[in-house]
This record gives sequence, structure tokens and C-alpha cells, in this order.
Amino acid sequence: AGPAGIPTQTAFSQNTRWPSLDDDRENGCIRSVEHAYSAEGGLAVLYGNIALDGCVVKTAGVDESIHVFEGSAKIFESQDAAVKGILADEVKPGDIVIIRYEGPKGGPGMQEMLYPTSYLKSKGLGKQCALLTDG
Repeated sequence: AGPAGIPTQTAFSQNTRWPSLDDDRENGCIRSVEHAYSAEGGLAVLYGNIALDGCVVKTAGVDESIHVFEGSAKIFESQDAAVKGILADEVKPGDIVIIRYEGPKGGPGMQEMLYPTSYLKSKGLGKQCALLTDG
């Protein structure tokens, strides 16, 4: 890994080398276990009434204040439908936004729900709503 904070407009390939390596395991990009960003890591496996066989959560993207969340389900059949619902103020504080048919069988690949997430945050609902998808 190259030293952090060095801007460049040159694409890196096999013939381009950093003059030095980021070997700072305490504050660098790749850290030792003793200096990890988080003690739990960035993923968690959960089980419950919605995910009987389990599911994976990217915990780094979830504010700690909503690690436990209860609310009413607002179900959307696609990412596009969810975006329309969020922008039309159909989603209220306390709602759980559920987006279906975006997993590996429904959507192309495993889409990351960037638009719904961004719109929830821009409307001040980032910590007031939960977002679940099958992708």
C-alpha cells in the first residue's frame, strides 16, 4: 500500500511504484490486530424472524445507536420503488425500509443500496430508520 494522503492523477500499474511503503501498523491503512479500527470487525452475522438462515450486516455502515431497532415495515419491491417512496415522504421516522428482489437472483449481482441509503440520510432519517435488503 502506498502512503496515505498522496494525491495522484496517474493510474498505478505494474510499472509504477510508490517511493515508500505504508508500514505503519498502528495508524496506517493495513493495521495490526492490536490497533484495529474496531474490536468486532466490520461484519456481523444475524439470525431472527426475517432471516431464519442468517444474514450478513456491514456494521461499519450502521450507527451504534440503532444496533437494536423496532419499527413498522415499509416494503418496496425494488430499489427504484424505495427511492420514489423515500423522496415522496412515504417513509417516516421509526420505519424499517425493506427492499426486495435486489439480491443475486433478483437484481444484477449484489447491488449496494447507495441511493436509498443516501436519500434516507439526506432527509435526516439515517438514524431514525432501518434499511434491510435481500442483496
